[in-house]
Amino acid sequence: MNKNPFSELLQLFNRLAPQQKILIGGALIVVIVLFGVFISIINEPNYSNLYSNISEEDASKVVDYLNSQKISFKLENGGRTIKVPQEAVYETRLALASKGIPSSGIIGYEIFDKNTMGMSEFMQKLNYKRALEGELARTIMQQEGVLGARVMIVMPEKSIFKDEEKLPSASVVLKLKPGYSLSQSNITAMVNLVSSSVEGLNHDKVTIIDTQGHLLSKNNDDNSLIAATSTQYELKQSVEKYFSQKAQKILDDVLGYGNSAVQVSVDLNFDQVEKTMEQYDPDSQVAISEQTVKSENSGKKLNDSTANVSQNTITNYEINKSIQKVVEGTGNIKRISIAAVINDIPQEIEKNGKKEFTYQQRTQEQLNKFGLIIKNALGYDENRGDSFSIVSFPFEQTSLTAFNVPQIEKNNNLIPDNVDKWINLVLIILAIGASLFIIKKLMQRLKTERILLAPVQPGQIDNTLSLQAAPEENAGVTQPLVKRKKLQLQMGDIEDEISDEALRKRMQQERISNYVSKNPVDAAKLINSWLHEDE
Repeated sequence: MNKNPFSELLQLFNRLAPQQKILIGGALIVVIVLFGVFISIINEPNYSNLYSNISEEDASKVVDYLNSQKISFKLENGGRTIKVPQEAVYETRLALASKGIPSSGIIGYEIFDKNTMGMSEFMQKLNYKRALEGELARTIMQQEGVLGARVMIVMPEKSIFKDEEKLPSASVVLKLKPGYSLSQSNITAMVNLVSSSVEGLNHDKVTIIDTQGHLLSKNNDDNSLIAATSTQYELKQSVEKYFSQKAQKILDDVLGYGNSAVQVSVDLNFDQVEKTMEQYDPDSQVAISEQTVKSENSGKKLNDSTANVSQNTITNYEINKSIQKVVEGTGNIKRISIAAVINDIPQEIEKNGKKEFTYQQRTQEQLNKFGLIIKNALGYDENRGDSFSIVSFPFEQTSLTAFNVPQIEKNNNLIPDNVDKWINLVLIILAIGASLFIIKKLMQRLKTERILLAPVQPGQIDNTLSLQAAPEENAGVTQPLVKRKKLQLQMGDIEDEISDEALRKRMQQERISNYVSKNPVDAAKLINSWLHEDE
């Protein structure tokens, strides 16, 4: 008759040793805990950024709205970053945008949405200035690397006299991301944005600084000598950097990184020359006009019929002439100076059982080849007065930290929004792998464990397992109680070796073998009777 599997499992557990029970119980607890962790991780929603780097005022408004709508959220970065479940990001943003959140405390043209009836002219002008400043600040904050912006515009009163009239001015304060710096082109674009948005504001009247107190804008007056000199210096630096990088890349590809150094100095001609040339060709004559003059002289007497008639022809010629107006451009290269240093060839030698590095100087032929490559790459011209030098020296062994390697700026935009989803997936896989590894180790240990059971003593025939001695051996002798010995049974397959059926079969075999060994004659008769039953 089949038994209940649960009862069989309970009996199997009761036969185990205390150490085995503790081991299996601990394994079950670990598996249950891991399973609960898996369920919690799987059911946890995948959060994405709703807003990043917002002001505390806007963050409080967003949190209030999320609590009112019962939307789960997470706060990071000191409360300046708010995350919500990924499926609710866009819907929540649209709902908050309809309420004017986030506004970052900046008021724009929406200030005129309210009723302004009865407001004085002064308040209207003030509100217009506030709205204009707010709109400019919002636009600037959309630029990359800008966390916050504040714009202040000064609009002086208009004067009747032109000489006494003052021009408007503007100041911009920027809060940049840590480690981020604006390029000069970005700053110039902001200056032009502000100057173009305010009537009568010149770009040289716009000042831009950051929260660290650094002046970012420069005097952009084209007629200023300082501005022209600064522009020329920047152009010179840009050209020298371009030539140096061009030559350095070639040497790095050939010699490897850190085995060469190239510096280029460039002299530029910033003279602006305007020439007007007139050229005449004496061999070419062109008649441009011809004039004929006739004169007639009559006689002295009235009846004298004789008269003198003279005719003169005048022809005007023009020589071929060409006029050229030449304006020479600025920034032409006058002279290039190139200096290159190449590392010697390192060699490893063994001296007194120790390995040392020595350097072999490069041959002049090798230096000439490198020099020819650099000259052709940079457009070296000896007739122009260019100079070039290349030498070979052993470089000092320094760590990579000695080089001024620019650090890569961390950009939060590069981090995908679903990074939490991938992290959870990796954690789940690792947890499953760890649990399988633990269960495998436990199964291997259970297979090698020995179960301690009470053995079947000789003479035990009935199911009560009582100890009985043979009559012929124990007649008149009080047989002492035999102490139970712990029989160690090697475990193989758990289901076969520790089940009730396996134990029952083993006990029957031991009873039969004990009975045969004690009563061989009776056993022989019994077997003989079994053989003749079918006859």
